[in-house]
Formats: sequence, structure tokens, C-alpha cells
Amino acid sequence: MNESLATEVEHARFTPTRFREGYDMAEVDRFLDDLCVRLRAGESVARYIAEARFTPVRLREGYDMGDVDSLLGHVASTADAAPAGDTSPVGEDPSPADSDWRNPISEVRSPLARLFRRREER
Repeated sequence: MNESLATEVEHARFTPTRFREGYDMAEVDRFLDDLCVRLRAGESVARYIAEARFTPVRLREGYDMGDVDSLLGHVASTADAAPAGDTSPVGEDPSPADSDWRNPISEVRSPLARLFRRREER
């Protein structure tokens, strides 16, 4: 299970922000790289995720805070719920169907949709 979560984290994409507050992209990327290493090593990651802090940025590109927080919440609740060393069968979708996490990039249809989407949709 942790291997499939690590793969899911590696392939996650976040909505970029520029004119509203977002997380510093480089900090999030470094954190996610380290998170993948920890997941593959079978470490418990819930506390590591809970203690994560990212610098908010404005007027330069950042990651949407809700998108990042949603992924990290999903990983924290899923990784530590599965027994260590549990792996998904070959060919199984790495994202659980019953999960609340959705890859935000697949939801964004155009730049205008990204600008005008309502907060309740996140």
C-alpha cells in the first residue's frame, strides 16, 4: 500500500496560484520527495505530515493550498491505516475509489474555470 501511495504522491499535480496565496512550490516538492522515501521505507508518516509547514507565497507562482492539504490528508489517513509492507496487486489503481482526494488537475478545464471556480468545490 505504501508503494502505491508513494507512486500516487509522485504523480500528484496541483493547481498553480499566482494572484492568491499558495504554498512555495520548491518547499512542497522537497517535502513530497522526502515523503516518498519515507513511504517506501515503511515509516509512519502521519506525524511527519502533521508537522509540515510551508511558506505562503503571493504574487509569484505557488501551489493551491487546498490541493496540497487534501493530498497530504489523504496520504496521512491511508498510509498509517494499512499494515506495513502491504502492497497493492499489480494493475490495481493506486488511488482508492472511496477516497475523498481527487487529482485537482483533472478537474480544471480551462484557465477561466480555475480563476472562477467556487471555494465550496474544493
